[in-house]
Amino acid sequence: MTKPLLRTSVLVFWLVMTAWLVRYEAFPGLFTHALSGYKSVLSEDVLLEDSWMRILFDGAPIGYSHSSVEIDENNPEGRYIASGSIHLKLRILGTEQNLHVDTGATIDMFFKLQHFTFKLYSDAYTMLLRGMRARGQTFNISMNTGNSSQKLRMEIPDDVIIYSPMTDMAVQKLKPGQELTLKTLDPTSMSTVIVAVRALRKEKILLGGEEYESTVLSSEYGGGTVLSWIDEEGLTLRQETPFGWVLERCEADEAFAALKEAGSAEDVIARLAVDCVGEIRNPRRTPGLRLRLKGGALEPEQLRTHRQTVESAGGNEAVVTVKAETPLKRHGDIGSAHDGSFSKYLAATTFLQSDHPDIVAQAKRIVGGETDPAAKAEAVYEWVHRNVRKEVTVSLPSALDVLKTRAGDCNEHTYLFVGLARAAGVPSKIMVGLAFQDGAFYYHAWPAVYVGRWVEMDPTWGQEAVDATHIALLEGGPAAQIELMKVLGRLEIELIEEIPVETARAGPAKGTAPAGVIENSAANR
Repeated sequence: MTKPLLRTSVLVFWLVMTAWLVRYEAFPGLFTHALSGYKSVLSEDVLLEDSWMRILFDGAPIGYSHSSVEIDENNPEGRYIASGSIHLKLRILGTEQNLHVDTGATIDMFFKLQHFTFKLYSDAYTMLLRGMRARGQTFNISMNTGNSSQKLRMEIPDDVIIYSPMTDMAVQKLKPGQELTLKTLDPTSMSTVIVAVRALRKEKILLGGEEYESTVLSSEYGGGTVLSWIDEEGLTLRQETPFGWVLERCEADEAFAALKEAGSAEDVIARLAVDCVGEIRNPRRTPGLRLRLKGGALEPEQLRTHRQTVESAGGNEAVVTVKAETPLKRHGDIGSAHDGSFSKYLAATTFLQSDHPDIVAQAKRIVGGETDPAAKAEAVYEWVHRNVRKEVTVSLPSALDVLKTRAGDCNEHTYLFVGLARAAGVPSKIMVGLAFQDGAFYYHAWPAVYVGRWVEMDPTWGQEAVDATHIALLEGGPAAQIELMKVLGRLEIELIEEIPVETARAGPAKGTAPAGVIENSAANR
């Protein structure tokens, strides 16, 4: 049986960006305090840098990274020029996907960021982000994907580091027991992320048949921990992530060979699936599940929802009861009133463009003159499920993009659903967690709408009300979803019991998860 289309795009993208941000931005080793931006990591005598790293996934090559730093003594506004790229070939749900990430930054003679770029290319997606300092700490930012374009203005404080491979050069003086923090900008969410670095110990490491003296560093980003081995010159020799990715310093020809040899590595999504100890006899129709979640660091408050009850929590373990969603009831059967606290669930965001004319017009076509919130939600659900092709997509999901492409995995379905629902005046949000298929839980995303109560739906799987195997871990867009780093590669799930109907007091989910890719007819596209 083919795995259903699950949560691939943002998940894969985070894996790339996590390795990137920690590898190139987290090691200004002269400091044991919060950094004050580029002035803390650059100096007039900084050397040119040219670094190659091959990337392995569970020991098999999947690509490489390359970074460089140049100095232009004759250009005060562009004194330091940092650039880098990652090239990957990944297996995602049985398909081979190529992914390229390019970043760049220009810093002036006063160590202030002036320009930055971020480019993401995959087989079916392109995104280009450009930022330029306008006045003070305000930057003008343009974002283009080929299907949509946006212009933004945002404040980026001078103590935020966008991209800085030259920070490797300062790390050799970081001593065991010392630690530091820095702020960096996550381009997937345009939000500031804190990276904490700690020197753990001195250690010898064998690389390429040669032994090196190194300092082992621990870097925490979004709750995930990456270990790095830094040589006496401050150059990164090796990095290990909790989800199987390893970066090793190499020569250029070895880096190119790693990409050429890529293709034999394990499927990314299968590797990150969470096995379930115990058999769920009827996952689509069971009223509820009592589960033990072990190895994650999520707080009980994050696990509690209207469907989920936390029985106990502590020591990286929680016992949780998850119930199947109660299906929508229409035409006044559910109250629709909501107060001002729901405004954020109606607001447009960078990737949920619910105020864009095209989104607004499509929402009107879908709901027509309907006024009942539950009926609106049901109409949006049916339209998205029937009109978005189920395809593995490596992208940064955007409601406007998906409206134009009409294709994608659970991310694309969820973002378009939420964008359309908000445009129709129905509060909605993104749920992120795990869903069960073929004996394991896979990372997944689905929407929830407020129609007098919250109702979780899954337009990717064709469930008007999600089944009890949908375990919500977080809610929100990319900025909130960084918290997933706390559980990736660590989580274990044990089935304690299936809960009978009279205990769960919730009806079975409507619809079932597709066994594979559902091809829509041309009339539905």
